[in-house]
Amino acid sequence: MPSIPQQIDSKDFFAFHIKGNKSKPVFSPQQQHILANKNLYSLCLIKKGETSFIINDERVQVKQHHLLLTNPSSKVNGASVTKSWDCEVYLIFFSIDFAFKLDFRKEFFDITKKSLTLDSSHIFALSLQDAANFSNLFKQFIHYDKQSHNYIFKTQIIKSLTEILFCEIARLASQHIKNIPVVPSRKREVLANFYLLLKQSFRQEHMVQFYASELGITPKHLSVITKELTGKPAIELIQHILVEEAKCLLRQGLPVGEIAKQLHFSDQSFFGKFFKRNVGISPKEFRQKP
Repeated sequence: MPSIPQQIDSKDFFAFHIKGNKSKPVFSPQQQHILANKNLYSLCLIKKGETSFIINDERVQVKQHHLLLTNPSSKVNGASVTKSWDCEVYLIFFSIDFAFKLDFRKEFFDITKKSLTLDSSHIFALSLQDAANFSNLFKQFIHYDKQSHNYIFKTQIIKSLTEILFCEIARLASQHIKNIPVVPSRKREVLANFYLLLKQSFRQEHMVQFYASELGITPKHLSVITKELTGKPAIELIQHILVEEAKCLLRQGLPVGEIAKQLHFSDQSFFGKFFKRNVGISPKEFRQKP
Protein backbone atom coordinates (compact mmCIF):
# COMPACT_ATOMS: atom_id res chain seq x y z
CA MET A 1 0.00 0.00 0.00
CA PRO A 2 1.42 3.39 -0.92
CA SER A 3 2.01 5.57 2.10
CA ILE A 4 0.18 8.84 2.52
CA PRO A 5 2.56 11.70 1.72
CA GLN A 6 4.14 13.49 4.68
CA GLN A 7 2.42 16.77 3.73
CA ILE A 8 -1.00 15.19 4.22
CA ASP A 9 -1.54 17.05 7.50
CA SER A 10 -1.78 20.30 5.54
CA LYS A 11 -3.87 18.77 2.74
CA ASP A 12 -7.62 18.68 2.33
CA PHE A 13 -7.63 15.87 -0.24
CA PHE A 14 -5.74 12.64 -0.76
CA ALA A 15 -6.26 9.33 -2.51
CA PHE A 16 -4.62 5.93 -2.58
CA HIS A 17 -4.94 2.36 -3.79
CA ILE A 18 -4.85 -0.79 -1.62
CA LYS A 19 -4.31 -4.35 -2.82
CA GLY A 20 -4.64 -7.73 -1.08
CA ASN A 21 -2.29 -8.96 1.65
CA LYS A 22 -4.76 -9.99 4.32
CA SER A 23 -2.19 -9.89 7.13
CA LYS A 24 -0.94 -6.35 6.50
CA PRO A 25 -2.81 -3.48 8.22
CA VAL A 26 -4.62 -1.14 5.83
CA PHE A 27 -3.49 1.99 7.67
CA SER A 28 -0.27 2.68 9.55
CA PRO A 29 -0.62 4.11 13.11
CA GLN A 30 0.32 7.56 11.74
CA GLN A 31 -2.33 7.34 9.04
CA GLN A 32 -4.94 6.16 11.55
CA HIS A 33 -4.13 9.17 13.74
CA ILE A 34 -4.45 11.61 10.84
CA LEU A 35 -7.73 10.15 9.62
CA ALA A 36 -9.19 10.08 13.13
CA ASN A 37 -8.29 13.70 13.82
CA LYS A 38 -9.34 15.38 10.60
CA ASN A 39 -12.93 16.17 9.61
CA LEU A 40 -13.06 14.23 6.37
CA TYR A 41 -15.52 12.80 3.92
CA SER A 42 -14.43 9.46 2.51
CA LEU A 43 -15.19 7.45 -0.59
CA CYS A 44 -14.27 3.77 -0.63
CA LEU A 45 -14.65 1.82 -3.87
CA ILE A 46 -14.30 -1.97 -3.61
CA LYS A 47 -12.99 -3.01 -7.01
CA LYS A 48 -12.40 -6.65 -6.04
CA GLY A 49 -13.06 -8.85 -3.01
CA GLU A 50 -14.70 -7.41 0.07
CA THR A 51 -13.84 -5.51 3.22
CA SER A 52 -15.48 -4.31 6.41
CA PHE A 53 -15.09 -1.36 8.78
CA ILE A 54 -16.39 -0.37 12.18
CA ILE A 55 -18.31 2.87 11.59
CA ASN A 56 -19.92 4.54 14.60
CA ASP A 57 -19.40 1.33 16.65
CA GLU A 58 -21.15 -0.84 14.04
CA ARG A 59 -19.34 -3.18 11.65
CA VAL A 60 -20.29 -2.50 8.05
CA GLN A 61 -19.44 -4.92 5.23
CA VAL A 62 -18.70 -3.54 1.78
CA LYS A 63 -18.58 -5.94 -1.15
CA GLN A 64 -17.22 -5.89 -4.70
CA HIS A 65 -18.52 -3.03 -6.85
CA HIS A 66 -19.85 -1.18 -3.81
CA LEU A 67 -19.09 2.47 -3.08
CA LEU A 68 -19.10 3.60 0.55
CA LEU A 69 -19.60 7.31 1.26
CA THR A 70 -19.06 8.57 4.81
CA ASN A 71 -19.22 12.09 6.19
CA PRO A 72 -17.12 13.71 8.96
CA SER A 73 -19.56 12.67 11.68
CA SER A 74 -19.15 9.02 10.69
CA LYS A 75 -16.28 7.80 12.86
CA VAL A 76 -14.42 5.14 10.91
CA ASN A 77 -12.12 2.99 13.04
CA GLY A 78 -9.06 2.58 10.82
CA ALA A 79 -7.67 -0.22 12.98
CA SER A 80 -10.88 -2.22 12.55
CA VAL A 81 -10.56 -2.79 8.80
CA THR A 82 -10.64 -6.40 7.63
CA LYS A 83 -10.27 -7.50 4.01
CA SER A 84 -10.28 -10.59 1.86
CA TRP A 85 -7.03 -11.88 0.36
CA ASP A 86 -8.04 -10.66 -3.13
CA CYS A 87 -9.30 -7.26 -1.97
CA GLU A 88 -8.57 -4.23 -4.17
CA VAL A 89 -9.78 -0.86 -2.90
CA TYR A 90 -9.62 2.77 -3.98
CA LEU A 91 -9.91 5.37 -1.21
CA ILE A 92 -10.43 9.10 -1.45
CA PHE A 93 -10.60 11.43 1.54
CA PHE A 94 -11.47 15.12 1.37
CA SER A 95 -12.59 17.93 3.64
CA ILE A 96 -15.44 20.28 2.90
CA ASP A 97 -12.74 22.98 2.63
CA PHE A 98 -11.39 21.15 -0.40
CA ALA A 99 -14.51 21.75 -2.48
CA PHE A 100 -14.55 25.46 -1.73
CA LYS A 101 -10.84 26.01 -2.35
CA LEU A 102 -11.45 24.78 -5.89
CA ASP A 103 -13.81 27.75 -6.31
CA PHE A 104 -16.83 25.94 -7.70
CA ARG A 105 -19.75 28.06 -8.85
CA LYS A 106 -22.54 28.29 -6.28
CA GLU A 107 -25.00 26.70 -8.73
CA PHE A 108 -22.70 23.69 -9.12
CA PHE A 109 -22.18 23.17 -5.41
CA ASP A 110 -25.93 23.42 -4.82
CA ILE A 111 -26.28 20.28 -6.98
CA THR A 112 -24.18 18.23 -4.57
CA LYS A 113 -24.84 19.97 -1.26
CA LYS A 114 -27.73 17.71 -0.32
CA SER A 115 -25.64 14.55 -0.57
CA LEU A 116 -22.79 16.18 1.38
CA THR A 117 -25.00 17.26 4.29
CA LEU A 118 -26.60 13.92 5.03
CA ASP A 119 -26.39 12.63 8.58
CA SER A 120 -25.60 9.02 7.76
CA SER A 121 -23.20 6.99 5.66
CA HIS A 122 -24.33 5.35 2.46
CA ILE A 123 -23.34 2.26 0.51
CA PHE A 124 -24.16 2.30 -3.18
CA ALA A 125 -24.28 -0.94 -5.18
CA LEU A 126 -22.79 -0.01 -8.55
CA SER A 127 -23.49 -1.42 -11.96
CA LEU A 128 -20.49 -2.92 -13.77
CA GLN A 129 -20.26 0.21 -15.92
CA ASP A 130 -20.46 2.57 -12.95
CA ALA A 131 -17.84 0.52 -11.08
CA ALA A 132 -15.50 0.72 -14.09
CA ASN A 133 -16.09 4.47 -14.44
CA PHE A 134 -15.37 5.15 -10.75
CA SER A 135 -12.29 2.93 -10.87
CA ASN A 136 -10.87 4.89 -13.81
CA LEU A 137 -11.74 8.19 -12.13
CA PHE A 138 -9.99 7.19 -8.89
CA LYS A 139 -6.90 6.10 -10.85
CA GLN A 140 -6.69 9.55 -12.41
CA PHE A 141 -7.02 11.23 -9.01
CA ILE A 142 -4.14 9.16 -7.65
CA HIS A 143 -1.98 9.88 -10.70
CA TYR A 144 -2.43 13.66 -10.60
CA ASP A 145 -2.33 13.91 -6.82
CA LYS A 146 1.21 12.44 -6.94
CA GLN A 147 2.46 15.12 -9.33
CA SER A 148 4.59 17.98 -8.00
CA HIS A 149 3.25 21.50 -7.48
CA ASN A 150 5.11 22.50 -10.64
CA TYR A 151 3.04 20.13 -12.79
CA ILE A 152 1.33 22.50 -15.21
CA PHE A 153 -2.48 22.71 -14.86
CA LYS A 154 -2.46 20.25 -11.91
CA THR A 155 -5.02 22.30 -9.96
CA GLN A 156 -7.31 22.70 -12.96
CA ILE A 157 -7.16 18.96 -13.69
CA ILE A 158 -7.96 18.06 -10.07
CA LYS A 159 -10.83 20.54 -10.15
CA SER A 160 -12.24 19.02 -13.34
CA LEU A 161 -11.97 15.50 -11.94
CA THR A 162 -13.66 16.62 -8.74
CA GLU A 163 -16.56 18.16 -10.66
CA ILE A 164 -17.06 14.79 -12.36
CA LEU A 165 -16.78 12.97 -9.03
CA PHE A 166 -19.28 15.22 -7.26
CA CYS A 167 -21.74 14.98 -10.16
CA GLU A 168 -21.48 11.18 -10.04
CA ILE A 169 -22.07 11.19 -6.27
CA ALA A 170 -25.11 13.43 -6.73
CA ARG A 171 -26.42 11.15 -9.50
CA LEU A 172 -26.03 8.06 -7.32
CA ALA A 173 -27.59 9.82 -4.35
CA SER A 174 -30.60 10.87 -6.44
CA GLN A 175 -31.07 7.27 -7.62
CA HIS A 176 -30.58 5.55 -4.27
CA ILE A 177 -31.83 8.05 -1.71
CA LYS A 178 -34.85 9.58 -3.47
CA ASN A 179 -37.27 7.07 -1.92
CA ILE A 180 -35.80 7.38 1.58
CA PRO A 181 -36.89 10.23 3.88
CA VAL A 182 -33.75 12.35 4.05
CA VAL A 183 -33.14 15.03 6.67
CA PRO A 184 -29.92 16.93 5.98
CA SER A 185 -27.80 17.82 8.96
CA ARG A 186 -28.75 21.37 9.88
CA LYS A 187 -25.28 22.11 11.20
CA ARG A 188 -23.49 20.93 8.05
CA GLU A 189 -25.99 22.80 5.91
CA VAL A 190 -25.19 25.98 7.87
CA LEU A 191 -21.48 25.30 7.39
CA ALA A 192 -21.91 24.74 3.64
CA ASN A 193 -23.92 27.96 3.29
CA PHE A 194 -21.32 29.82 5.36
CA TYR A 195 -18.55 28.66 3.04
CA LEU A 196 -20.53 29.69 -0.04
CA LEU A 197 -21.17 33.12 1.45
CA LEU A 198 -17.53 33.39 2.52
CA LYS A 199 -16.36 32.69 -1.04
CA GLN A 200 -18.56 35.50 -2.34
CA SER A 201 -17.86 38.09 0.35
CA PHE A 202 -14.54 37.54 2.14
CA ARG A 203 -12.75 40.37 0.29
CA GLN A 204 -15.27 42.91 1.52
CA GLU A 205 -16.49 41.39 4.79
CA HIS A 206 -14.06 40.30 7.51
CA MET A 207 -16.37 40.10 10.54
CA VAL A 208 -18.28 37.08 11.86
CA GLN A 209 -21.30 39.30 12.54
CA PHE A 210 -21.92 39.86 8.82
CA TYR A 211 -21.99 36.14 7.97
CA ALA A 212 -24.07 35.19 10.99
CA SER A 213 -26.61 37.87 10.14
CA GLU A 214 -26.86 36.68 6.54
CA LEU A 215 -27.40 33.12 7.77
CA GLY A 216 -30.00 34.19 10.32
CA ILE A 217 -28.10 33.00 13.39
CA THR A 218 -25.98 34.61 16.11
CA PRO A 219 -22.19 34.97 15.73
CA LYS A 220 -21.73 32.68 18.75
CA HIS A 221 -23.92 29.98 17.22
CA LEU A 222 -22.04 30.17 13.91
CA SER A 223 -18.70 29.81 15.67
CA VAL A 224 -19.95 26.87 17.75
CA ILE A 225 -20.97 25.09 14.52
CA THR A 226 -17.71 25.79 12.67
CA LYS A 227 -15.68 24.78 15.72
CA GLU A 228 -17.56 21.51 16.05
CA LEU A 229 -17.35 20.57 12.36
CA THR A 230 -13.96 21.99 11.33
CA GLY A 231 -12.08 22.45 14.59
CA LYS A 232 -11.86 26.22 13.98
CA PRO A 233 -14.09 29.13 15.03
CA ALA A 234 -15.63 31.22 12.26
CA ILE A 235 -13.14 34.09 12.63
CA GLU A 236 -10.22 31.72 11.98
CA LEU A 237 -11.88 30.44 8.80
CA ILE A 238 -12.40 34.01 7.60
CA GLN A 239 -8.80 34.94 8.37
CA HIS A 240 -7.51 31.76 6.76
CA ILE A 241 -9.15 32.48 3.41
CA LEU A 242 -7.92 36.08 3.55
CA VAL A 243 -4.35 34.90 4.19
CA GLU A 244 -4.51 32.36 1.35
CA GLU A 245 -5.81 34.98 -1.06
CA ALA A 246 -3.13 37.45 0.07
CA LYS A 247 -0.42 34.82 -0.55
CA CYS A 248 -1.81 34.17 -4.03
CA LEU A 249 -1.80 37.89 -4.89
CA LEU A 250 1.73 38.29 -3.52
CA ARG A 251 2.92 35.43 -5.73
CA GLN A 252 1.33 37.20 -8.69
CA GLY A 253 3.50 40.24 -7.97
CA LEU A 254 0.80 42.76 -7.01
CA PRO A 255 2.01 45.69 -4.89
CA VAL A 256 1.28 45.29 -1.18
CA GLY A 257 -0.78 48.49 -1.19
CA GLU A 258 -2.93 47.17 -4.03
CA ILE A 259 -3.47 43.86 -2.22
CA ALA A 260 -4.54 45.73 0.92
CA LYS A 261 -7.01 47.70 -1.19
CA GLN A 262 -8.40 44.63 -2.97
CA LEU A 263 -8.92 42.85 0.34
CA HIS A 264 -10.54 45.93 1.90
CA PHE A 265 -8.06 46.58 4.69
CA SER A 266 -8.09 50.15 5.98
CA ASP A 267 -4.48 50.71 4.91
CA GLN A 268 -1.26 48.93 3.93
CA SER A 269 0.14 49.03 7.44
CA PHE A 270 -2.90 47.30 8.95
CA PHE A 271 -2.77 44.63 6.24
CA GLY A 272 0.95 44.07 6.90
CA LYS A 273 0.34 43.56 10.63
CA PHE A 274 -2.55 41.18 9.90
CA PHE A 275 -0.40 39.15 7.50
CA LYS A 276 2.59 38.92 9.84
CA ARG A 277 0.40 37.93 12.79
CA ASN A 278 -1.07 35.03 10.80
CA VAL A 279 1.92 33.95 8.69
CA GLY A 280 4.84 34.86 10.94
CA ILE A 281 6.63 37.00 8.34
CA SER A 282 5.83 40.25 6.55
CA PRO A 283 4.30 40.35 3.04
CA LYS A 284 7.66 41.57 1.68
CA GLU A 285 9.53 38.69 3.35
CA PHE A 286 6.98 36.22 2.03
CA ARG A 287 7.44 37.49 -1.51
CA GLN A 288 11.22 37.14 -1.23
CA LYS A 289 11.05 33.49 -0.16
CA PRO A 290 12.33 31.06 -2.85
